[in-house]
Amino acid sequence: MSDNTIAGDIVRECTALRRRIHREPELSGEERRTHELILSELRAAGLETKTFPGSTAVVGLWPGRDRARAIAFRADMDALPLEETSGLPWASQSGHAMHACGHDGHTGILLGLAKHLARAGKSYPVDIKLLFQPAEEAGNGAKRMVLDGALESPRVEAVFGLHGWPDLPLGAIGIHGGAVMASVDNFELTLVGKGGHGAQPHAAVDPVFAAAQLVSAAQSLVSRSTDPLDSAVLTFAQIQAGRTFNVIPEECLLRGTVRSHNPLVRDRLKSGLEVLARHLCLGLGLEARLVWVEGCPPTINDAAMAALARRAAVRAFGESNCVEPRPSMAGEDFPFFTERVPGAYLWLGLGNARGSLHNPRFDFNDAALETGIRLFLAIIEEKTSGENEIPTA
Repeated sequence: MSDNTIAGDIVRECTALRRRIHREPELSGEERRTHELILSELRAAGLETKTFPGSTAVVGLWPGRDRARAIAFRADMDALPLEETSGLPWASQSGHAMHACGHDGHTGILLGLAKHLARAGKSYPVDIKLLFQPAEEAGNGAKRMVLDGALESPRVEAVFGLHGWPDLPLGAIGIHGGAVMASVDNFELTLVGKGGHGAQPHAAVDPVFAAAQLVSAAQSLVSRSTDPLDSAVLTFAQIQAGRTFNVIPEECLLRGTVRSHNPLVRDRLKSGLEVLARHLCLGLGLEARLVWVEGCPPTINDAAMAALARRAAVRAFGESNCVEPRPSMAGEDFPFFTERVPGAYLWLGLGNARGSLHNPRFDFNDAALETGIRLFLAIIEEKTSGENEIPTA
């Protein structure tokens, strides 16, 4: 194993910063305090910084010998609209937001990498670009950074990210050779019928009855229209209709989400739901109005970048600590970066002492911060190892 030791004072500083960010969470697009904190820490470490008009995103840059190329590392920094119940000394001071997905830890890791790069003073063949991304939970932060030019000037040739993963043991690194996380699309489906008396259903056109048929029939899009070896989920999460017990309502609203690891399956589920809803409602005498909200593509690692990350992780932590777990049906907006440049998204084992993601008791395991910094550092060294890096300090 290689020895990419991170100085103890850097780890302590990152722990304190992570807890400060946890204590002061900000929702998607509102990360103004976090933005200023990151800028201050990067500038104090001596890194170049870049911001974008109307955005809380921050880019830090450690200069290399070829200023036209860069390797990028991304951390998301927004919180979730939850009220924290952990009882920890650094628990959220906001009554409406908390870091229940570990983005405070991701930001702490990237700040730690910045501090280590500045302390070591090592010159790499290319620039090291640090992407501090807002609004991951909203699903649009990565796309906005791409449109703002975060992957340009210098041009990024590879991008890496990570997510703290409670289901993996502390210290383990999860590396997927292909799909990591699912696409995320949401829908709103309104069934329009004809209202009437609950005792005279023959004189009405019942949208609730149609909704019951549709919820059941739509599962065939997964169980009978999708290859069993392809992952897919179609969930109806909300049904809303009527106000009382004896009136058949005019309309029934259904909301839900569709997930897949395969872009072709994603497209087929969308078209399948449209066709099924239209024809089922036509047969029952209703109108179906579907609003489709396209979210994030599936997170699919580039094979070469995943292999590179695995070599780096094995070198840093040993073969036994590198695993390939099953992918998740949760979503990520990291693929908006990898649509432009090859990259890999990794999982960092946290252990499960603080519970699962997105619950009001969750807290990032600070013991994983140094592992995350060392992982990113190992990837830098693996990516640039053939280009004869020269130490400058």
